[in-house]
Amino acid sequence: MADLTTQQAEEKKPRKLKSPNTYVILFLVTLGVAVLSWLIPGGAYDLNEAGQAISGTYHAVDANPQGIWDVFLAPIIGMVGSARTSAAIAISLTIMAFGSFLEMMDNTGAIKSFLGQVTSKSQGNMHALIIALVSIMAFFGTLEGAYEEGIVYYMMFVPVILSLGLDTVVAVMIVVIGTQVGCLASTVNPFSVGVASGIAGVSSGEGLALRAVLLVVLVAFASFVICRYADKIKAHPELSTQFFRREKDLAEFAASDHETIEELTSKQRTALTLFVLVFTIMIFGFIPWTSINPSWTFFEDFVKAIAGVPVLGTVIGKDITPFGSWYFNELTMLVFVMTIAIGFVMGYDIDKTIGIVMKGASALVSTAFVVPMARGIQVVMDAGQITPTILHFGEITLSSLPPIVFVLVSLVFYFAIAFFIPSSTGLAAATMAIMAALARFANVPVHLMVTIMCMALGMAKMVTPTSVIVMTCTSAAHISYADWIKKILPIIGLIFVICCVTLVIGVVLG
Repeated sequence: MADLTTQQAEEKKPRKLKSPNTYVILFLVTLGVAVLSWLIPGGAYDLNEAGQAISGTYHAVDANPQGIWDVFLAPIIGMVGSARTSAAIAISLTIMAFGSFLEMMDNTGAIKSFLGQVTSKSQGNMHALIIALVSIMAFFGTLEGAYEEGIVYYMMFVPVILSLGLDTVVAVMIVVIGTQVGCLASTVNPFSVGVASGIAGVSSGEGLALRAVLLVVLVAFASFVICRYADKIKAHPELSTQFFRREKDLAEFAASDHETIEELTSKQRTALTLFVLVFTIMIFGFIPWTSINPSWTFFEDFVKAIAGVPVLGTVIGKDITPFGSWYFNELTMLVFVMTIAIGFVMGYDIDKTIGIVMKGASALVSTAFVVPMARGIQVVMDAGQITPTILHFGEITLSSLPPIVFVLVSLVFYFAIAFFIPSSTGLAAATMAIMAALARFANVPVHLMVTIMCMALGMAKMVTPTSVIVMTCTSAAHISYADWIKKILPIIGLIFVICCVTLVIGVVLG
């Protein structure tokens, strides 16, 4: 009778407006961009030999409005790639491979036992753990532009975070905000600062001190914000938007906040060692060693030495990719091999191992498909030929502004452009030659324009539906995009203020 009364009471409660599915949001954005291709005139810039737009060369071209066929075809092209859009298939495969990898680790029981030990030691040091994880994420962001691989870090962190009595939102905040404040304040990131500085004609070292100070400030700010939210959820779990999924999340991510701590067996220790080794190799593989320092060729030299050994070089393979040049193809291969290796260590037969691989991969298919959907937006944008027109609007609008107003409006303008081009290299190639010329005309240090681009892109990647790291992490965490927007917009607003103050100081100091 009591259960019936409770059920009736629940039915009488006003139902919350359901947030649109991630795929619906991405489709609607794609459709919106297609509509813009009918309203905004087509345009183009002349390009130099490096494929960069030349300032002052904008000219109108025939419009190429995108129709229904183009909208539905865009995610397919986004998956397989085109001459203008990189393929999402490599990232999608990596996500599914990590699904298999984590499913295998869940089967070993090593993660649960290890997390029990970590949790017991971290209960009184929750803030220290969050600050450490945010700092590590920011380090990867400022060093090598961590972005698409954010989903990997999320899958690694979320069991620990849940075991501390927190929610999946904390894990997503650590990864998304952590990596992107690092990207926002890029110091030696060759994919943003390196490329943009080269196009702008300045040394990547110019503005480094300003960005380094900004990095320290933003890491401290991000750590404070996340710790404050974590304290609230720790004290009042019911205030979390994910509270209704608490038990499901604990089961899905192999975490627990109340299990008895068990000692690791020798097989589990070996499996855990391989687990850690995967992430260690990934980090070394992704850091662009020679871009940071041209003399750091040790990994390339080692690969050449191995390839030069008779027989051994042929057996191992002469086309091994050295650390520093790894991308998602190499990472997927590594994860797949390690998944099989862990199954072998645990003594599983081949049928059980393959079954675990398939089960884990299928669990993350929905997250993997988010990537080509997001890429599809860029496909429609490029095909509609409206990006140059939007860029030209900024060119004519910004050219007559005083220095301080110029940098602040440029930040807003770059944020808007980053919505459509969420790629540091692509954004630099499309805009930097023009924006650097405008900066010189406005008597603004050119290195500030490089910093502005990094700032805007970092903020955009925390919130826009075209951001792979946002859409994959929130999808994996089962956080609605609407709930993420509510959480992240106030934080971005404060980051924007910090960036504006930094830019004004940059203009004053010259």
